[in-house]
Amino acid sequence: MSAARDAPPPVASSGRPWSLAAVLDAAITLIVMALISWGLSILVEWLGMALGWWALPGAAHSEHLLQTELAWLGQEGAIHADTSRPARWAEHGAALWYHYSGVGALLEWVATPQTHLEPLRVQVLSFSEYLLAAGFITQLIGARLAVVVLSVPVFGLAAVVGLIDGLVQRDLRRFGGGAESGFTYHHLKKVLVPLMWGPVVVYLATPWPLHPTAVFVPPALLFGWLIAKTAARFKKYL
Repeated sequence: MSAARDAPPPVASSGRPWSLAAVLDAAITLIVMALISWGLSILVEWLGMALGWWALPGAAHSEHLLQTELAWLGQEGAIHADTSRPARWAEHGAALWYHYSGVGALLEWVATPQTHLEPLRVQVLSFSEYLLAAGFITQLIGARLAVVVLSVPVFGLAAVVGLIDGLVQRDLRRFGGGAESGFTYHHLKKVLVPLMWGPVVVYLATPWPLHPTAVFVPPALLFGWLIAKTAARFKKYL
C-alpha cells in the first residue's frame, strides 16, 4: 500500500494529434494563412494593374480568375449526383469571406450617394477599379478556402490507406525477423506537416488560376505514401 502511494504519477502524453485543441490550432493557422494570403493577393493584383502585368485591363483580370475557378469547380461537380455541389460550396465561401471581410460594405458605401462625406466618397471612387479588383480577389480567397476544406477528406483518406499499408508492411518485416530502425521514421515525419500546409499556401496566394485537382491530389497521394513509409519504419521502443 505504501509503495503504491509513493509511486510517481503517470506522465501524460504530450502528443495530442486528434484532440480538440489540435483541431482548433489547425483552424486558427488556416485563418491566419488565409488573411496573409488575402492581403498579399490584393497587393499583387494591384501591382499588376498599376504596372500592366495582366493582359486584361482593370478589374477584369481578377474577375476572370474568380469566374475561371468557379467554372472548374462546376465541371468537377459533374461526377456527383448534385452537379453544383463543389461550386455551391465555393460560392458560399466566397460570399461569407466577402461579407465578413468588410470589402462588400466598403464597395456598397462607395456606390451609394452620400449626403455627408461626399468629397471623401468621390476621392475613393476614383480608385473604383482597384476596389472592384479587391472585391473579386476577396471572393476568390473565400472560394479557395472552401476548396481547402473540401480537400481535407482527401488527405484523410490517403492517410488512412497509407497507415494501414504501412502497418501491414511493419508487421511483415517484424515477423520476418527484420530489424527496426527509428532513423527513417523520425526523418519522414518531419515532412508530413509541410506537405499538408504547402499546397494550401500555394493555392491561396497564387495570383493565377489553379485547378484544385492539380494542387491537392498529387500532394495527397505523396502524403499517403509517406504515411505508409513512416508507419512501416516506426520503432515502438527507441
